[in-house]
Amino acid sequence: MAVPPDTPDTTAMAQPVAAARKKASRKKATAKKSAAKKSSPAKSVPKEPSAQKTGATSTATTSEDRIPASLQHMPVSLFSAGLGLAGFAIAWRETGIAYGIGPIPGIIFIGIAIGVFLILLGLYGLKIVRHRQAVLDELNHPIQGNLFATATMTMMILSSSLVGLSQGLATLIWGVAAIANMAITVRVITKWISRDTHISHATPIWFIPVVGNLVTPIVGTPLGYTDISWMVFAVGLLFWVILFTVVFYRLLFERALEKPLRPTLTILLAPPSLCFTAYAVLNGGHIDGTAQMFFGIAVFMLLILIPQVKAMLQMPFGLSAWSCTFPMAAFSVAAILYADAIGSLFAHALAIAAVAITTLIVAIVGTKTIGYILAGKVFRPVETPLPTP
Repeated sequence: MAVPPDTPDTTAMAQPVAAARKKASRKKATAKKSAAKKSSPAKSVPKEPSAQKTGATSTATTSEDRIPASLQHMPVSLFSAGLGLAGFAIAWRETGIAYGIGPIPGIIFIGIAIGVFLILLGLYGLKIVRHRQAVLDELNHPIQGNLFATATMTMMILSSSLVGLSQGLATLIWGVAAIANMAITVRVITKWISRDTHISHATPIWFIPVVGNLVTPIVGTPLGYTDISWMVFAVGLLFWVILFTVVFYRLLFERALEKPLRPTLTILLAPPSLCFTAYAVLNGGHIDGTAQMFFGIAVFMLLILIPQVKAMLQMPFGLSAWSCTFPMAAFSVAAILYADAIGSLFAHALAIAAVAITTLIVAIVGTKTIGYILAGKVFRPVETPLPTP
Protein backbone atom coordinates (compact mmCIF):
# COMPACT_ATOMS: atom_id res chain seq x y z
CA MET A 1 0.00 0.00 0.00
CA ALA A 2 1.38 3.41 -0.98
CA VAL A 3 2.20 5.97 1.68
CA PRO A 4 0.17 9.15 1.50
CA PRO A 5 2.25 12.15 0.47
CA ASP A 6 1.37 14.24 3.58
CA THR A 7 2.53 11.53 6.00
CA PRO A 8 6.15 12.08 7.17
CA ASP A 9 8.84 9.50 6.48
CA THR A 10 9.87 8.32 9.99
CA THR A 11 12.87 6.40 8.71
CA ALA A 12 14.29 9.51 7.09
CA MET A 13 13.70 11.56 10.21
CA ALA A 14 15.30 8.98 12.52
CA GLN A 15 18.70 9.23 10.81
CA PRO A 16 19.47 12.90 11.63
CA VAL A 17 18.18 12.44 15.18
CA ALA A 18 20.50 9.48 15.75
CA ALA A 19 23.41 11.44 14.31
CA ALA A 20 22.67 14.36 16.63
CA ARG A 21 22.57 12.04 19.65
CA LYS A 22 25.92 10.50 18.72
CA LYS A 23 27.44 13.96 18.30
CA ALA A 24 26.11 15.04 21.69
CA SER A 25 27.43 11.91 23.38
CA ARG A 26 30.88 12.49 21.86
CA LYS A 27 30.85 16.09 23.16
CA LYS A 28 29.95 14.85 26.65
CA ALA A 29 32.76 12.28 26.57
CA THR A 30 35.24 14.91 25.44
CA ALA A 31 34.07 17.28 28.17
CA LYS A 32 34.45 14.56 30.81
CA LYS A 33 37.99 13.76 29.66
CA SER A 34 39.06 17.40 29.72
CA ALA A 35 37.51 17.83 33.16
CA ALA A 36 39.31 14.73 34.38
CA LYS A 37 42.62 16.06 33.05
CA LYS A 38 42.11 19.39 34.80
CA SER A 39 41.20 17.78 38.09
CA SER A 40 44.02 15.20 38.03
CA PRO A 41 47.41 16.33 39.57
CA ALA A 42 50.32 17.01 37.30
CA LYS A 43 52.87 14.26 36.90
CA SER A 44 55.64 15.73 38.99
CA VAL A 45 57.64 14.79 42.03
CA PRO A 46 55.29 15.08 44.99
CA LYS A 47 56.22 17.70 47.54
CA GLU A 48 57.43 16.22 50.75
CA PRO A 49 56.22 17.60 54.02
CA SER A 50 58.65 19.68 56.03
CA ALA A 51 59.30 16.88 58.48
CA GLN A 52 60.39 14.59 55.66
CA LYS A 53 62.61 17.27 54.17
CA THR A 54 64.64 17.55 57.34
CA GLY A 55 64.73 13.80 57.75
CA ALA A 56 66.92 12.34 60.44
CA THR A 57 68.39 15.71 61.29
CA SER A 58 65.12 17.17 62.50
CA THR A 59 64.26 13.95 64.27
CA ALA A 60 67.65 13.93 65.97
CA THR A 61 67.33 17.58 66.91
CA THR A 62 63.91 16.98 68.39
CA SER A 63 65.12 13.98 70.34
CA GLU A 64 68.16 15.93 71.60
CA ASP A 65 65.92 18.77 72.74
CA ARG A 66 63.84 16.29 74.70
CA ILE A 67 66.89 14.85 76.46
CA PRO A 68 67.35 16.68 79.78
CA ALA A 69 70.60 18.55 80.33
CA SER A 70 73.09 16.41 82.22
CA LEU A 71 76.68 16.61 83.40
CA GLN A 72 77.17 13.41 81.43
CA HIS A 73 77.13 15.46 78.23
CA MET A 74 79.73 18.02 79.35
CA PRO A 75 82.34 17.91 76.56
CA VAL A 76 86.04 17.78 77.33
CA SER A 77 86.44 20.39 74.60
CA LEU A 78 85.26 22.98 77.14
CA PHE A 79 88.80 22.99 78.51
CA SER A 80 89.72 24.80 75.30
CA ALA A 81 88.00 27.82 76.84
CA GLY A 82 90.28 27.67 79.86
CA LEU A 83 93.31 27.22 77.61
CA GLY A 84 92.34 30.15 75.40
CA LEU A 85 91.79 32.42 78.40
CA ALA A 86 95.09 31.35 79.96
CA GLY A 87 97.01 32.10 76.77
CA PHE A 88 95.15 35.39 76.39
CA ALA A 89 96.09 36.37 79.96
CA ILE A 90 99.77 35.63 79.34
CA ALA A 91 99.64 37.68 76.13
CA TRP A 92 98.37 40.67 78.10
CA ARG A 93 100.94 40.10 80.83
CA GLU A 94 103.72 40.26 78.24
CA THR A 95 102.06 43.28 76.61
CA GLY A 96 102.08 45.10 79.93
CA ILE A 97 105.77 44.35 80.44
CA ALA A 98 106.86 45.25 76.89
CA TYR A 99 104.82 48.41 76.40
CA GLY A 100 104.62 49.84 79.89
CA ILE A 101 100.90 49.29 80.35
CA GLY A 102 101.46 47.77 83.76
CA PRO A 103 100.57 44.42 85.31
CA ILE A 104 96.91 45.17 86.12
CA PRO A 105 95.29 43.91 82.86
CA GLY A 106 97.37 40.74 82.94
CA ILE A 107 96.52 40.07 86.59
CA ILE A 108 92.80 40.57 85.94
CA PHE A 109 92.77 38.21 82.97
CA ILE A 110 94.87 35.63 84.82
CA GLY A 111 92.35 35.72 87.67
CA ILE A 112 89.48 35.18 85.22
CA ALA A 113 91.35 32.30 83.55
CA ILE A 114 92.06 30.62 86.90
CA GLY A 115 88.42 30.99 87.97
CA VAL A 116 87.06 29.54 84.72
CA PHE A 117 89.55 26.67 84.78
CA LEU A 118 88.73 25.75 88.38
CA ILE A 119 85.00 25.69 87.55
CA LEU A 120 85.63 23.47 84.53
CA LEU A 121 87.94 21.21 86.52
CA GLY A 122 85.36 20.83 89.29
CA LEU A 123 82.52 20.06 86.89
CA TYR A 124 84.56 17.54 84.92
CA GLY A 125 85.74 15.98 88.17
CA LEU A 126 82.08 15.37 89.06
CA LYS A 127 81.57 13.87 85.62
CA ILE A 128 84.44 11.47 86.25
CA VAL A 129 82.83 10.37 89.52
CA ARG A 130 79.24 10.10 88.27
CA HIS A 131 79.60 9.21 84.59
CA ARG A 132 82.82 7.28 84.27
CA GLN A 133 81.78 5.49 81.08
CA ALA A 134 81.09 8.78 79.31
CA VAL A 135 84.60 9.95 80.23
CA LEU A 136 86.12 6.71 78.93
CA ASP A 137 84.18 7.12 75.68
CA GLU A 138 85.70 10.58 75.23
CA LEU A 139 89.16 9.31 76.12
CA ASN A 140 88.94 6.56 73.48
CA HIS A 141 87.47 8.81 70.78
CA PRO A 142 89.92 9.43 67.89
CA ILE A 143 89.36 13.19 68.13
CA GLN A 144 88.11 13.96 71.64
CA GLY A 145 90.86 11.90 73.22
CA ASN A 146 93.42 14.52 72.17
CA LEU A 147 91.49 17.30 73.90
CA PHE A 148 92.38 16.09 77.38
CA ALA A 149 95.76 17.73 76.83
CA THR A 150 94.05 21.14 76.86
CA ALA A 151 93.57 20.72 80.62
CA THR A 152 97.23 19.89 81.26
CA MET A 153 98.38 22.76 79.04
CA THR A 154 96.16 25.19 80.94
CA MET A 155 97.63 24.01 84.24
CA MET A 156 101.19 24.57 83.00
CA ILE A 157 100.43 28.05 81.64
CA LEU A 158 98.62 29.17 84.78
CA SER A 159 101.38 27.78 87.01
CA SER A 160 103.76 30.33 85.47
CA SER A 161 101.65 33.09 87.01
CA LEU A 162 102.15 31.62 90.49
CA VAL A 163 105.94 31.84 90.51
CA GLY A 164 105.88 35.21 92.26
CA LEU A 165 103.54 33.91 94.96
CA SER A 166 104.98 30.45 95.58
CA GLN A 167 107.64 28.88 93.40
CA GLY A 168 107.15 25.56 95.15
CA LEU A 169 103.44 25.49 94.28
CA ALA A 170 104.17 26.59 90.73
CA THR A 171 106.77 23.84 90.34
CA LEU A 172 104.39 21.22 91.73
CA ILE A 173 101.55 22.18 89.38
CA TRP A 174 103.90 22.41 86.40
CA GLY A 175 105.47 19.03 87.18
CA VAL A 176 102.13 17.23 87.55
CA ALA A 177 100.76 18.81 84.38
CA ALA A 178 103.92 18.12 82.36
CA ILE A 179 103.97 14.45 83.36
CA ALA A 180 100.24 14.11 82.64
CA ASN A 181 100.66 15.76 79.24
CA MET A 182 103.52 13.44 78.31
CA ALA A 183 101.40 10.46 79.42
CA ILE A 184 98.55 11.64 77.18
CA THR A 185 101.00 12.04 74.30
CA VAL A 186 102.36 8.51 74.74
CA ARG A 187 98.84 7.08 74.96
CA VAL A 188 97.63 8.92 71.86
CA ILE A 189 100.64 7.91 69.75
CA THR A 190 100.32 4.31 70.95
CA LYS A 191 96.67 4.23 69.84
CA TRP A 192 97.61 5.67 66.44
CA ILE A 193 100.10 2.85 65.97
CA SER A 194 98.08 -0.03 67.40
CA ARG A 195 94.68 0.51 65.78
CA ASP A 196 93.35 0.88 62.25
CA THR A 197 93.62 4.64 61.76
CA HIS A 198 92.58 6.13 58.43
CA ILE A 199 94.23 9.24 57.01
CA SER A 200 90.83 10.98 57.09
CA HIS A 201 90.90 10.77 60.90
CA ALA A 202 93.89 13.13 60.97
CA THR A 203 92.77 16.62 61.98
CA PRO A 204 94.56 19.65 63.43
CA ILE A 205 93.32 18.51 66.86
CA TRP A 206 96.03 15.85 66.70
CA PHE A 207 98.55 18.63 67.34
CA ILE A 208 97.22 19.41 70.82
CA PRO A 209 99.19 16.85 72.90
CA VAL A 210 102.30 17.71 70.86
CA VAL A 211 101.74 21.43 71.44
CA GLY A 212 101.54 20.66 75.15
CA ASN A 213 105.11 19.37 75.04
CA LEU A 214 106.18 22.73 73.59
CA VAL A 215 104.56 24.53 76.54
CA THR A 216 106.54 22.43 79.04
CA PRO A 217 109.94 24.11 78.40
CA ILE A 218 108.43 27.61 78.33
CA VAL A 219 107.35 27.22 81.95
CA GLY A 220 109.95 24.70 83.12
CA THR A 221 113.08 26.62 82.12
CA PRO A 222 112.45 29.64 84.41
CA LEU A 223 111.76 27.16 87.22
CA GLY A 224 115.26 25.72 86.78
CA TYR A 225 114.48 22.53 84.85
CA THR A 226 116.48 23.39 81.73
CA ASP A 227 117.79 19.91 80.87
CA ILE A 228 114.42 18.17 80.94
CA SER A 229 112.92 21.13 79.11
CA TRP A 230 115.33 20.66 76.19
CA MET A 231 114.38 16.97 75.99
CA VAL A 232 110.64 17.61 76.00
CA PHE A 233 111.11 20.43 73.48
CA ALA A 234 112.82 17.95 71.15
CA VAL A 235 109.84 15.58 71.41
CA GLY A 236 107.39 18.35 70.61
CA LEU A 237 109.48 19.60 67.69
CA LEU A 238 109.86 16.11 66.21
CA PHE A 239 106.17 15.26 66.26
CA TRP A 240 105.14 18.73 65.09
CA VAL A 241 107.10 18.12 61.88
CA ILE A 242 105.70 14.60 61.50
CA LEU A 243 102.09 15.53 62.19
CA PHE A 244 102.23 18.63 60.02
CA THR A 245 103.14 16.42 57.07
CA VAL A 246 100.32 13.97 57.85
CA VAL A 247 97.65 16.60 58.48
CA PHE A 248 98.63 18.73 55.49
CA TYR A 249 98.48 15.66 53.24
CA ARG A 250 95.01 14.90 54.60
CA LEU A 251 93.83 18.47 53.96
CA LEU A 252 95.07 18.34 50.37
CA PHE A 253 93.97 14.91 49.21
CA GLU A 254 91.04 13.87 51.42
CA ARG A 255 87.55 15.23 52.05
CA ALA A 256 87.28 18.71 53.49
CA LEU A 257 86.97 18.94 57.27
CA GLU A 258 83.43 18.75 58.61
CA LYS A 259 82.05 22.20 59.44
CA PRO A 260 82.26 21.82 63.24
CA LEU A 261 85.97 21.00 62.86
CA ARG A 262 86.97 23.79 60.47
CA PRO A 263 87.81 26.35 63.20
CA THR A 264 90.48 23.88 64.35
CA LEU A 265 92.55 24.86 61.31
CA THR A 266 93.86 27.74 63.42
CA ILE A 267 95.68 25.17 65.56
CA LEU A 268 98.25 25.03 62.75
CA LEU A 269 99.47 28.43 64.00
CA ALA A 270 100.25 27.21 67.52
CA PRO A 271 103.26 24.85 67.03
CA PRO A 272 105.61 27.28 65.23
CA SER A 273 104.63 30.09 67.60
CA LEU A 274 105.34 27.95 70.65
CA CYS A 275 108.53 26.59 69.08
CA PHE A 276 109.81 30.15 68.76
CA THR A 277 108.88 31.06 72.34
CA ALA A 278 110.25 27.82 73.81
CA TYR A 279 113.51 28.08 71.89
CA ALA A 280 113.92 31.74 72.85
CA VAL A 281 113.36 30.92 76.53
CA LEU A 282 115.75 27.95 76.39
CA ASN A 283 118.31 30.14 74.62
CA GLY A 284 118.25 32.75 77.36
CA GLY A 285 116.14 35.22 75.42
CA HIS A 286 118.63 35.44 72.53
CA ILE A 287 116.98 35.53 69.10
CA ASP A 288 119.29 33.76 66.66
CA GLY A 289 118.73 32.36 63.19
CA THR A 290 116.86 29.29 64.43
CA ALA A 291 114.45 31.42 66.44
CA GLN A 292 113.84 33.68 63.46
CA MET A 293 113.17 30.60 61.36
CA PHE A 294 110.44 29.47 63.76
CA PHE A 295 108.88 32.93 63.83
CA GLY A 296 108.96 33.13 60.05
CA ILE A 297 107.05 29.85 59.81
CA ALA A 298 104.48 31.18 62.29
CA VAL A 299 103.95 34.34 60.22
CA PHE A 300 103.57 32.24 57.07
CA MET A 301 100.99 30.00 58.74
CA LEU A 302 99.07 33.12 59.76
CA LEU A 303 99.04 34.27 56.12
CA ILE A 304 97.66 30.88 55.07
CA LEU A 305 94.87 31.08 57.65
CA ILE A 306 93.72 34.63 56.86
CA PRO A 307 91.75 33.58 53.71
CA GLN A 308 89.87 31.01 55.85
CA VAL A 309 88.44 33.67 58.18
CA LYS A 310 85.45 34.54 55.97
CA ALA A 311 84.29 30.92 55.77
CA MET A 312 84.70 30.48 59.53
CA LEU A 313 82.61 33.57 60.28
CA GLN A 314 79.74 32.22 58.17
CA MET A 315 79.47 29.00 60.19
CA PRO A 316 77.08 28.66 63.14
CA PHE A 317 78.67 29.11 66.54
CA GLY A 318 79.92 26.09 68.44
CA LEU A 319 82.29 25.42 71.31
CA SER A 320 84.97 24.49 68.77
CA ALA A 321 85.35 28.25 68.17
CA TRP A 322 87.52 28.33 71.29
CA SER A 323 90.18 26.49 69.29
CA CYS A 324 90.88 29.83 67.56
CA THR A 325 91.82 31.64 70.77
CA PHE A 326 94.92 29.88 72.06
CA PRO A 327 96.83 29.76 68.74
CA MET A 328 96.33 33.51 68.28
CA ALA A 329 97.38 34.11 71.89
CA ALA A 330 100.50 31.98 71.36
CA PHE A 331 101.33 33.96 68.22
CA SER A 332 100.79 37.21 70.12
CA VAL A 333 103.28 36.20 72.81
CA ALA A 334 105.81 35.17 70.16
CA ALA A 335 105.33 38.45 68.29
CA ILE A 336 105.82 40.48 71.48
CA LEU A 337 109.04 38.64 72.37
CA TYR A 338 110.31 38.99 68.80
CA ALA A 339 109.51 42.71 68.64
CA ASP A 340 111.09 43.32 72.04
CA ALA A 341 114.31 41.62 70.92
CA ILE A 342 114.50 43.00 67.37
CA GLY A 343 113.11 46.45 68.06
CA SER A 344 111.85 47.17 64.54
CA LEU A 345 108.75 49.28 63.97
CA PHE A 346 107.15 46.60 61.80
CA ALA A 347 107.66 43.93 64.47
CA HIS A 348 106.05 46.14 67.12
CA ALA A 349 103.11 46.92 64.82
CA LEU A 350 102.63 43.20 64.17
CA ALA A 351 102.72 42.42 67.90
CA ILE A 352 100.19 45.12 68.80
CA ALA A 353 97.88 44.03 65.95
CA ALA A 354 98.12 40.40 67.08
CA VAL A 355 97.16 41.28 70.66
CA ALA A 356 94.26 43.44 69.44
CA ILE A 357 92.92 40.67 67.17
CA THR A 358 93.29 38.09 69.95
CA THR A 359 91.36 40.36 72.31
CA LEU A 360 88.59 40.77 69.75
CA ILE A 361 88.36 37.02 69.14
CA VAL A 362 88.23 36.22 72.87
CA ALA A 363 85.55 38.88 73.42
CA ILE A 364 83.35 37.57 70.58
CA VAL A 365 83.75 33.89 71.45
CA GLY A 366 83.30 34.56 75.16
CA THR A 367 80.09 36.55 74.60
CA LYS A 368 78.64 33.88 72.33
CA THR A 369 79.59 31.18 74.83
CA ILE A 370 77.67 32.98 77.59
CA GLY A 371 74.61 33.00 75.32
CA TYR A 372 75.24 29.33 74.57
CA ILE A 373 75.26 28.57 78.30
CA LEU A 374 72.11 30.62 79.00
CA ALA A 375 70.34 28.74 76.19
CA GLY A 376 71.10 25.48 78.01
CA LYS A 377 73.12 23.96 75.17
CA VAL A 378 76.35 23.17 77.01
CA PHE A 379 75.18 20.02 78.76
CA ARG A 380 73.24 18.67 75.77
CA PRO A 381 74.51 15.70 73.76
CA VAL A 382 76.65 16.94 70.88
CA GLU A 383 78.38 14.37 68.72
CA THR A 384 81.88 15.19 67.53
CA PRO A 385 81.88 14.26 63.83
CA LEU A 386 84.38 11.59 62.86
CA PRO A 387 85.74 12.35 59.39
CA THR A 388 84.64 9.76 56.85
CA PRO A 389 87.09 8.21 54.38
